[in-house]
Amino acid sequence: MTTLTIRDFRSNLAASLDRVDKGEQVLVRRGNKTYTIIVVDDGELEITPQLASKIEKARQEYRDGATLEFDNASAAQQWMDEL
Repeated sequence: MTTLTIRDFRSNLAASLDRVDKGEQVLVRRGNKTYTIIVVDDGELEITPQLASKIEKARQEYRDGATLEFDNASAAQQWMDEL
């Protein structure tokens, strides 16, 4: 894993992206936030009709109240552990 400041990232953009291409995790710090750089295939940028349908179904379930709600991350983790 490599952590860079935003200045170092901009100065070494190509080398940083080459590291990501090779599977290395690259983190970029900007102020008090940290970003991770990932490769996204072109096909992952499109919303297909099938994905649009799933998104709409999820939105409808949310509107209908057919979703799970947890008070905190521990409760969500406990629910997942019990599956």
